[in-house]
Amino acid sequence: DREQAASLHEEILRLAARVDDLQTLANAEAAALHLNKVRCDLAAVAATATEAMASTAAAADVELHTDLESAVIEADPVRLHQVITNLLANAIKFTAPEGKVIVQVRPEGPDAVLTVTDTGEGISADDIPMVFERFWRGRHSATTPGSGIGLAIVADLVQAHRGTVSVTSTVGEGSCFLVRLPAASGRF
Repeated sequence: DREQAASLHEEILRLAARVDDLQTLANAEAAALHLNKVRCDLAAVAATATEAMASTAAAADVELHTDLESAVIEADPVRLHQVITNLLANAIKFTAPEGKVIVQVRPEGPDAVLTVTDTGEGISADDIPMVFERFWRGRHSATTPGSGIGLAIVADLVQAHRGTVSVTSTVGEGSCFLVRLPAASGRF
């Protein structure tokens, strides 16, 4: 009957979304093995990714700001764009209307540092150790769409670039994701 057909249709859509998520994760793992590294400016990659997410932020009524200093690295700019857009998508998703998301890039010693900071709901201290795990979703994200692979992809791609990613957060105040990548030697 119609009710059963509608229920089956919804379940098929959920399964199809999960298959898409698995394909995305597999692609990220494969990309980690086959990075097309070139000399690039992390600030330029961050600017492009931020521009790409501007309409998403505007639709969510979230202010998007940048503070970008040149930081030259040897990396795959396409995969770093994916890292930054995943971080921005999460920040926007978990930030209430009229909140803010700030993207910063700066050189710091032998590294290039990217931070994505939001004024969102924050992550509990118990949940922080799990945020980069595949398919893990926080207790408070049950009503928010997503599959829990975005940050796992971020972690995989950052590690493939010989970098690190970490998060600090305060519930009710927001989160800050920090990506640290080795800076390129010499001049751009």
